[in-house]
Formats: sequence, structure tokens, C-alpha cells
Amino acid sequence: MALLTGDEYVESLKALSPEVYIRGQRVDKVWDHPLLHQTVNHIRANFDRAADPANGGKYTVRSPLTGEDVARVQMHIQASMDDVLTKARLTREISSQQICSGCMSNMLSVTWAMVHDVDQAHGTDYHSRFRDYVAGLQKGGKVIAWGMMDPKGNRKLRPHQQDPPTDLRVVEQKPDGIVVSGAKVHTTFGPAAHEFVAVPCRALGPEDKDFAVSFAVPIDTPGLKLIARPSPGPARQTEMESPLSSKFLGVEAMSIFDNVFVPWERVFMCGQWQQAGNLPLYFASLHRQSKCACSAGHADLFAGAAALVARANGLSENSGHIREKITDMIMAAETAFGCAMGAAVEGQIHPSGVFMPNASIANCGLNHIRSTLGDHLAALQDIGGGLVTTMPTEADWQNPALRPYIERHLAAGPGYSTEDRLRALNLCQDLAASRLTGTILGFTVNAAGSSETNRLVARVMYDLESRINMAKDLAGITSRA
Repeated sequence: MALLTGDEYVESLKALSPEVYIRGQRVDKVWDHPLLHQTVNHIRANFDRAADPANGGKYTVRSPLTGEDVARVQMHIQASMDDVLTKARLTREISSQQICSGCMSNMLSVTWAMVHDVDQAHGTDYHSRFRDYVAGLQKGGKVIAWGMMDPKGNRKLRPHQQDPPTDLRVVEQKPDGIVVSGAKVHTTFGPAAHEFVAVPCRALGPEDKDFAVSFAVPIDTPGLKLIARPSPGPARQTEMESPLSSKFLGVEAMSIFDNVFVPWERVFMCGQWQQAGNLPLYFASLHRQSKCACSAGHADLFAGAAALVARANGLSENSGHIREKITDMIMAAETAFGCAMGAAVEGQIHPSGVFMPNASIANCGLNHIRSTLGDHLAALQDIGGGLVTTMPTEADWQNPALRPYIERHLAAGPGYSTEDRLRALNLCQDLAASRLTGTILGFTVNAAGSSETNRLVARVMYDLESRINMAKDLAGITSRA
């Protein structure tokens, strides 16, 4: 049962009873809540994409853990350059259609590598537990929510210095397991997942050993509460407005652990603070390489929407400034995707078997495309025109007394109806003038780490000293000071 259909995924949610809150109210039915339908649809689409025979297995891969086909983007441990290249191609494709590919394969892979490091350094047996856990996920077709980011509280203080403590930590060890308390933030898709996997957020010191913890629990484990922020689209179903955000994108949640018990077989790190910093390093490599491809997909979407609205407005995508603006989107997409590919080619196998892309190339590519987003959003509004933010609403279009006026006065370019034009304008509005716009901006600025973290990784990993020595040789300077 490794490959569920979308319908089977939705049915599987009915067996769970997570403690989810949205707009201050407890959610009874995750699968049937108006503020969660985009999240469920988003994950459902991923299942359908992988299970659809018409896709020729493009989204699946045979797992060495189970011998069964699994969803490559969501559940596969990436163990080769081909895995990482293929995953990046699929990420770009999916993200151009629904903004986020839900790539939990990255999260499982970097956790796999960190847990391996813990065993190698301390002689523990956590990795065999995690291997069995991942195999169980794959066999059951289960979706994970991944909790890495801690709230951090006063960011000038270390985790153990926070009073009261904010971050997830071990508060008690028992013969049969551990008890954890604290919080994780930015839990993407959490309410619609089957399992929660927690990992450390940053490098820790010996005083912070209680915060060096990794584990997995079912999403409806007693004491786990998810406070969800609604996804950016409308709660109501629409036919014309918000064409993307009314269908897809996930909620984000703050996940509270209130004395949650975790049995030892589901604990993958407990107190090994020396390896906590490895997780964000691996994240900076694999997930940011993937984020380059994700952002390339966004630029593809912007370019397509810009060209479409130009045509619907009676213009050509090759006219003057329109051509230049779309060309900028194309170049940003190809540059970021080239960095995703290059980072994979220059990567290497971690001792755990996970393939790690070159972090410097991945971070440089991601930082570059991040810097172009504002120009792309402005270009969508410029090419679409003022109607992007002032056009009549869908309800106006549906009113038979008003439609003839709208038909006449908002007539479209050759080959397009007025309705076509309104639909193109609504897509531009969804992307560049809506709550979704803010979400895309947030994804671009902070998802996978901020631009400053990209710059930090590039500086740290770049061998500047060898370049200085090369320059000295060319200049005829013998000093190595």
C-alpha cells in the first residue's frame, strides 16, 4: 500500500483525531474543514500525481527499504546524484503549478544523515530505529509534518537560558521513553499529516543537551497541539477568482508539545548535542538545492501568467518592455535551476548514503533568485495593468444584469473572450496582489532559511585564501602573509 490515491489519503485522515485549532476554534474534521481544504487538496494532488499510471512512474521510485514503489518527492531517501537531479526537476515542475511540492523527501534524507552521525560518534543504535521508521512510512504511504524551527524566544540567549523555556526539549527520561515539552514553528501542512518528526534546529552546547532531541509521534498523540494559520486562499469555492490559492497551498502551524510521551523506539537522538549542528548544515545543502528548483518553478509560473495576460489584453509577449520583463523571469528561472543542477553535479555521498549537493552553489543560486521576486511581482502588475487590482469581482460577472456591460467594456484581445481576459487578470491578481502574494514573498524570503544564511554559507565554504595565493602568484608576490 505504498502508493495511496488521493481519495485513499483523504480516507486515511478520518482515522486520526489530532488536536488542531484554527482561528481559535478546535477542528473536528481536518478533511472537511473550509479553512483546511487547500491543504488537503494540495497533499491529495501529490498522491494522485504519483499514483496515476498516465504519468509513467515519473513521480515514483523503487524504495530499497521496502522493495515497493514510493512517492519520490515525498518519501524517498535521496542516495545518488540521479535522485537529487530528478527530484529537482520534479520540484520545478510541481512548484510551477501549485507553489510548493511538499518535498518531505528532503527532510527525511537530512534527518537520516544526522542520525547516522549520532550513531557513529556515540555508538548508539538510533539509525536502525529511524530506518525502520522510514520503511514504515513508505509502506503505509504516510505523510509527515517536520518540525525543525524553534521559536527561539529572546534570540540573544541560548536555549537553556530562556526563562521560561520556549524550544522543544526533553523534560524527563523514563525506562520506556522520554517526555518532551516546548514548541516548533513553521509546521507546513501539519494538520493534514499522519506523523510528526522533530529534529534539532541549530548547533548546541553541553548546557543545551536537553534540546538535542529527535523523534517521531503520530499527529494525534496526546499533548500535541497544532495552532494553524489559515492558508492564503479564500474559504469559499471560486470559479474565477483566486484560481491558485482557492485550490492549493498549505496551512502553517505552531506545534505545541505539552508533556508528550515518546517511546524509545521512536527516539532518534537524545542529548547528543555535538551532532545537533549537523542537521542545519545538511539542510543548507539538500533543501536549498531543492529550493533553487522550487523558485525556478515560481518564475516559470510568473512568466506564463505575464505572457497570457499580455495576449488577453490584445498585446504580444514580444512587445517592448513586456518582452524584457518576461525575459528577466526566464533568465532568473534558468539561472536558479542551473544552480540546482550544478549543486547536484558537484555534490558527494555522505557516509550515511545520502547524496548531499554542493551547499555553496545551492546557496548562491537561491540567494540570486530571491533577489528577483519583487521585480517579477511588479512586472505582473505592470503587464496586466490597473485592472489587476480594480476589475469587477466574480460575483459581478455572475450577475446577469451586469454581465453585458462587463462583456462590452472589458472585451479582450483577438482569440480571447472577456471571460478569458478576466480569468487571466484574476491569476495575476492571485499571484501579485493578494494574500497569496504575501505568502509567496514569505516563502521566498524565509523558507529554507533567509538570504543572510545563504550569504553566510557561501562565505564560509568559499576557499578565498587559495584565490588570494593565486592572485599573488600572478602579481609576483612571494609573501604568504
